[in-house]
Amino acid sequence: MALPLLNGPAVATAAIAVSLFFFLRKRFFSVSAIKVKSPFALDSRIPPDSAKVDRSILKRVFDPEVSKEHWDAIVIGSGIGGLSAAALLSKAGKKVLVLEKHGKAGGACHIFKSDGYEFDVGIHYIGEFRKHTLSRTLLEQISRGQIGWHPLDDNFDVLIMDSLSPEQRSYNIPSGRGVWHKQLIEDFPKERAAIDRFFQLVQQASKDTRSLALVKVLPRWLVNWANRFGITSRLSSYFALAKRSTQEVVESLTDNADLRLLFSYSWGTYGTQPSRSGFPMQALLHSHYENGASYPIGGASEIPLNIIPVIESAGGRVMMKARISNMLNDGRRVTGVRVVTKDNTVDVHAPIVISDAGIHNTFLKLLPSELACQSPCWPLACRAQPGAGCLSIFIGLKGSAEELGLKAQNVWAFAGTHPEEGFTSFQDLSLEEASETPYPLLFVGFPSAKDPTWEERYPGRSTVTVVTFANYKWFEEWTGLNSKKRGDEYNALKNRLGYHVVDQVCKLFPNIKNAVDLVQVGTPLTNEHYLCSHEGAIYGLDHCKERFLPEDATVLRPTSGIPGLYLTGQDIMSAGFVGAMYAGLLCSSVILEQNLFTGLAQLHKQLKPKTK
Repeated sequence: MALPLLNGPAVATAAIAVSLFFFLRKRFFSVSAIKVKSPFALDSRIPPDSAKVDRSILKRVFDPEVSKEHWDAIVIGSGIGGLSAAALLSKAGKKVLVLEKHGKAGGACHIFKSDGYEFDVGIHYIGEFRKHTLSRTLLEQISRGQIGWHPLDDNFDVLIMDSLSPEQRSYNIPSGRGVWHKQLIEDFPKERAAIDRFFQLVQQASKDTRSLALVKVLPRWLVNWANRFGITSRLSSYFALAKRSTQEVVESLTDNADLRLLFSYSWGTYGTQPSRSGFPMQALLHSHYENGASYPIGGASEIPLNIIPVIESAGGRVMMKARISNMLNDGRRVTGVRVVTKDNTVDVHAPIVISDAGIHNTFLKLLPSELACQSPCWPLACRAQPGAGCLSIFIGLKGSAEELGLKAQNVWAFAGTHPEEGFTSFQDLSLEEASETPYPLLFVGFPSAKDPTWEERYPGRSTVTVVTFANYKWFEEWTGLNSKKRGDEYNALKNRLGYHVVDQVCKLFPNIKNAVDLVQVGTPLTNEHYLCSHEGAIYGLDHCKERFLPEDATVLRPTSGIPGLYLTGQDIMSAGFVGAMYAGLLCSSVILEQNLFTGLAQLHKQLKPKTK
């Protein structure tokens, strides 16, 4: 899944905001710009498939000898937020070292293989890549245009209500500007006023995303002053809408239960219930997928595979199995990182350290508290909650997608007709009780049906990925143990829960029941171990409405307030691929003291295909 950052007019406003930021900084604080080449000076794309990349670069193990080299910057984590920042700095001529704890690069973009099957762990579908969009241009420029995208079905999402009841109903979510709007009016003719108003609010929130960009790039003192006197909220309809929860807005529009659920069905994409999330978060999600969704051809690992060579072209490296115990510092600024190897520890120094590890990991685990508390992020890191923990079930099937009737789409199955029905009570159950109680919400995707190269690579096999929520406390007693050493009790309990979900999925899709060949279950501890997600929250910080109000949004920015330390990733912007990628762009802009938004927008305009 992926969430948007900027759409339409918001991009232009973000460019203006960044320009204003650098003007004010230079004019009033005498900061001279560093003379470096623009990452977007030239089109970096090369002909498709013209560069064959050795896939071993995804698993290159940390070499202690890199500590003897000079590095312009070190990036902690190889998720898309870290890779995008590293690639942009590399395109500007910087030598960047990316260090990843896991044995594979890519963060949530990595894949794993098991018993003849391949599974993506985090990329289920992405919006804005079916056309020539700014987001697509950005990714193409940091990957040399080597990543192909395959469109999902026009009905990319299917919503099933009362999924366990004889009154089960399903609704398609179609692609195309205005298509869903029109379809909803046809399905609910008496609710036209509510539907029209809903899409007006969606459009309003999407256009006003500029406000979110502004508070992250203007000087912190200026934004804090505006926040103190309420100017930010008065001038921005985005922040005015952000004060209202998704549930509050939806319930004010209509009493129709089915329509309310349709308006907010995809809240699981960012993991915060409609009663707690600000409406703009849900609105941006609908806007992001308005023109449909896409899937990376060849699987999600194609993304890091084609970004790493850009980093290496400037002398950089991306190295795995590099567990960072802490950041090095001189009491005032961050000066590097300490890497724990199998045999000893290695200190690697650089004038710039970029953390893609998330706010909680960065300030509560990697920095000493006496230095971390000097950052404006410190109070937020201490009080902010992580997002919901996730349970992932990976199912291998015997039979092709065509034979099993699998489509290139996703299914959202709700046991009731309210978006949160049963969610809180289910989270309060014990693990044993949860494995005997129907899950209130399931996201079901079919990766093998989305990838046109799948049948060639894995003939006669298919895959299903199921994502839902799990309480981190269910597995807390095994926290800190190696993923292979949690014992028989843990394995038995997690598999019992996982197969319970599989049974529920097979009732929804009876044609796959006899084809199930493999089941792999990932708990919040799995996400914590492989993705370093705090308490297994794959979406990072909780996406509550307070996070996107001016006060907290101002704090969550690339500049940490600690010299030498910068921040990137989904905690800086929003959950998902696109949000994290733009966080890398924003982070690079600050470090290079260049308006990369304008550079990207100008190049995008030059490359725009000519149409009638």
